[in-house]
Amino acid sequence: MANSDIRTVREAERRRANREAILRAAEAVIRRKGLTATSMDDVAAESGFSKPTLYRYVHSKAELIFELSHHHLEEMDVRLREILKRPIDPKDKLLEFLRAVFRLQAEKESLTRLFLMDRSFLKLMHVFMADSDKRGLEAEKQFFRRTIAQRRKINEAAAELLREGIAKGVFRPFDVEKGVGFLGAVVMGYIADRFWMMDQKPNLESDVDIIYAFVRHGLDRLEPPQGATS
Repeated sequence: MANSDIRTVREAERRRANREAILRAAEAVIRRKGLTATSMDDVAAESGFSKPTLYRYVHSKAELIFELSHHHLEEMDVRLREILKRPIDPKDKLLEFLRAVFRLQAEKESLTRLFLMDRSFLKLMHVFMADSDKRGLEAEKQFFRRTIAQRRKINEAAAELLREGIAKGVFRPFDVEKGVGFLGAVVMGYIADRFWMMDQKPNLESDVDIIYAFVRHGLDRLEPPQGATS
């Protein structure tokens, strides 16, 4: 590899590491102080970067919130791809998929609540989108394009798992696209239910086992009755 290529790779890695550090710092500050009280100065101090360096990665507080949301999806994709590579039965991969999704959501749950229940959130989004130089509008479009692309990657990982299960005869043949849509609906339904059950502490592992058994019942290849001929 040429020296120029090495420098390019190292620069990309440095920027990824810096972005990760900034987003982790932002999460920590928001959890500690709340969304309204958090400033870009706080994030800069927490991350150890100067404010000018911080602004090279995120241009505003609202954009930082968008980046945190996208980072959540990136983390989920990485975890699911790691499970796909494991040399285990598709049924076990499905269980690990569900565990990974729900565990990550549980990790981010307090942050999600802060975003959705903070009165300043919609105001921040309005300011971000109504930027006088129109960059906000373009940035909003870019954010949604990135979010859609990332969600598609996650859906592709789920589809790959379902196709593997069908190919190995573990799952019955079915429309994989609809299967992915069903899994997504189950996951989103559970997350929404948890959001409104603030007075009850769920048993995540038990809930995952119940959901897994429910999904497996629909995916399992039906065995012929004992003594029946094919």
